[in-house]
Amino acid sequence: MGTAVLLLLVLIASILLTKYVSNKIDPPFIPPTSEQKEEIARMAKAAAVAVAYHTLKRHGQEADSET
Repeated sequence: MGTAVLLLLVLIASILLTKYVSNKIDPPFIPPTSEQKEEIARMAKAAAVAVAYHTLKRHGQEADSET
């Protein structure tokens, strides 16, 4: 009887340990809040503007060097 209880406790402990380690490796998905979504959208717009600016600047420099 004592061995069965000990094995049951070991099984429960190993299940809990496995769950803890798996959550540390790959945490569960938590959907972003509306504020986080707005911040992500602002950051994406800023990145797009920066890329467009640098692209135009590079094309402008290439056009100047050709003439």
